Amino acid sequence: MPAKKTNRPSPGNTLAIGRSAEISEYGPNKILKLFFKEFPASEVNTEYSNSVIAFSAGASSMKCYEKVKLGDRHGLVFDRLDGISLTKLPDKNPLALFSISQILADLHLDLHNKHTKKMNDIRSEAVKVLSKEPLSFLSKEEKKIAKQFIENLPDGSSVLHLDFHPENVIVTKDSFVIIDWMTALKGDPAADVASTVFLFQDAELWPGTPFLKVIFYNIVRKFILKGYLKRYLSVSGMDRKDIEKWRLPILIFRLGLWNIESERPALQKEIREIISSSKAGK
Repeated sequence: MPAKKTNRPSPGNTLAIGRSAEISEYGPNKILKLFFKEFPASEVNTEYSNSVIAFSAGASSMKCYEKVKLGDRHGLVFDRLDGISLTKLPDKNPLALFSISQILADLHLDLHNKHTKKMNDIRSEAVKVLSKEPLSFLSKEEKKIAKQFIENLPDGSSVLHLDFHPENVIVTKDSFVIIDWMTALKGDPAADVASTVFLFQDAELWPGTPFLKVIFYNIVRKFILKGYLKRYLSVSGMDRKDIEKWRLPILIFRLGLWNIESERPALQKEIREIISSSKAGK
């Protein structure tokens, strides 16, 4: 019996490669995000669902069309955006470096004005991560304290990106588009700000980055973060203490979902310290 014909295009030129997937051309005006074969199908489904919700909520103008499977690899089909990441904007205009902080803050403020009931709640998801293997270093009592701490954090219905940084913002001819919604949840906006603070302040740079570039990038990250926080806090009225409350679940997500070897000791240490201080403060 002849194979069933399909109108699906074949992947074209590779446009980018990330930690979990490669991006390729996929017919006219679309791209294929093809995940590596070891990447769980359940997480691909999560990104598909979150991307659809984010688009319908007005949080992103990049539409996700469908899920596909090529061999033993899962993929998602998106609109193709003609542009560059916000990270690369200063390459075209060095003075643009001084506007990145405000662009990020204003995009984040606008995002947090979008609300949904369809995404999972950040608190319940953080509690689930406590049971993952990277958190097994915690005792039963420590996990109990962490669970209570997280469950007592503020409620919210804002769309939260939770991987919000310049590389996940595409600059097109007439707009800025937030991409990569795999980690998205709903909740208190301060949680998303806490996540961005971690990414700028603590997250490992791309493995293999030369030492001198690491120093330079860290200086730039610190500069952008300072301006971003100043803008976000002044416009929103949020207090730094509101952000600090969410440090524990953000660290738990980072360790439980990413488990990057170079970050592990510092994450374990700080998670334990926060749990200990929480217990002492009862």
